[in-house]
Amino acid sequence: MIQTSRLFQESMRYSRTMFTEVDIVRNGITLENDIPINDGKVTTDRGSNTRYSASVDIPLPTWRTLPFDADGTRLRIRRGVESIGVREAVAVGTYQIYDFKRTNRGVIGVTCKGLENVLIEGRFEYPRTPAYGISTVLAITQLIVEVDPLAEVVALNSYDKRVTATAPWERERQSAVNQLATSINAEVFCGHDGRWYIVDAPDLYNLVPIFLFDVGETGVVVEQQVSRSREGVYNAAIVSGQSSDSSVPAVSARAIDNDPNSKTYYYGTYGKVPRFYSSQFFTNEVQCQVYANRLLAESLAPNNKVSVTSGPIPLLEAGDPVMNRLLDQPDQTYLLQKTDLPLGNGTWGGEMLTQVDPEQEAA
Repeated sequence: MIQTSRLFQESMRYSRTMFTEVDIVRNGITLENDIPINDGKVTTDRGSNTRYSASVDIPLPTWRTLPFDADGTRLRIRRGVESIGVREAVAVGTYQIYDFKRTNRGVIGVTCKGLENVLIEGRFEYPRTPAYGISTVLAITQLIVEVDPLAEVVALNSYDKRVTATAPWERERQSAVNQLATSINAEVFCGHDGRWYIVDAPDLYNLVPIFLFDVGETGVVVEQQVSRSREGVYNAAIVSGQSSDSSVPAVSARAIDNDPNSKTYYYGTYGKVPRFYSSQFFTNEVQCQVYANRLLAESLAPNNKVSVTSGPIPLLEAGDPVMNRLLDQPDQTYLLQKTDLPLGNGTWGGEMLTQVDPEQEAA
């Protein structure tokens, strides 16, 4: 959850006036600041290659000389609350300007992508061998800074190890970063404040909620929808490393839904639906097992999805653990998978996933 004052957090449950403003930045220098906008949306999505994305409509009449371009210019967006003489805003992303258009009605429409896009576009010019012997965190940092020299990388992960893999990466820099992060059970993304974060992957079985979605006089929920789907659901995860020595078998591990009472029991009527993952950075069975357990939890998660509509909640982002309260069911903790934050009038939308059915357990 984005850090805000207690007053800001409590205002989410009451009537308030909200505003949005943007800054235009190039090479770390602010060219224009506090520009009001007409409309737009910020999306955060754990399943996307860019965790943050945005669209913004900026009025032109007062700002006809705005230094807009798609040549590396960036936008910083803030969403705030103004009420009873108090004005407070939080950053909701720093973005590349991907494309923009001017209309004859005096509006600039801007499409923005999160800064992970510099990794997507900054592909390797030739096959790249991992830097042998350095820490994984340092290797990740180097790959980011090479294409984003002003990047600030914040390592909040609890585990690191030396890189010993030697197989080269072919082209995709972002894939290389993600593989390295996975090997230390971590995730890498650019956060709401424009800084890069290396964090522990969420433990879907032990989430601690930081926000309550509820209904009622001080509740935030306008509408909820609970759904189940077989699509994207697996009941086994098979994870393997890669051995550079043909005489040494690769390490591997698996996790399965082995509860006979589970709806997705691996040996039951649901069927055997395994999911596979392989990485040269897994060098022992413990690493493989940790990731297999995590992958199974994520693979079972779509079994129970809740979509929520509420008033704008700018302090929440994908990856936040939240509690959902339905009138006819016990409270349950979920992981926010996706959020849509309106920058003008409109409602906030979120999709959240629970780890599994309450009676299910991973192997």
